[in-house]
Amino acid sequence: MQHANMRFLTAIKGLVALTAALAPLACNADTVYKYQYPDGKVVYSDSPVRGARLIGRYLLLPQPAGESKAKAVPGGADPEERARRRSQALDASDAAIKAAELALKSAQERQKAGVESLPGERIGNASGRGSRLRPEYFVRQRQLIDDLEQAQGRLDEAWRAHNELRD
Repeated sequence: MQHANMRFLTAIKGLVALTAALAPLACNADTVYKYQYPDGKVVYSDSPVRGARLIGRYLLLPQPAGESKAKAVPGGADPEERARRRSQALDASDAAIKAAELALKSAQERQKAGVESLPGERIGNASGRGSRLRPEYFVRQRQLIDDLEQAQGRLDEAWRAHNELRD
């Protein structure tokens, strides 16, 4: 009976020690949110921001006790420098996405506006009733579609690069 009690108490002591060791990690973690305003401005905050769209959420873990900020880390740069570089890369990625979205919108508008034939792209029928489109019209339409597909591809690539940076 006493041997079973000792095993039970040992297990309880282990759980208490594990809980005590992990509690500071859970309590001191902060969450930072990344928001974007409609005008494109990016803001980081620890609380909700009105009028902005949530685009990221980051869990910041505290630095373990006893570690110096000046301590070298793998990769050759201190954590603040790596964070600054990553932030710059993400900002550049955001700008690339915004530029690709604008280019796609422009290509869509050009394609929509280009549906109507231009002067010289129609030729009259022999009967004198009506006209038909010339090959130049179809070449122009194909170019508008190609431009649209290229713009979509650039946007897809910008998002792929952005997602790689976030991982």
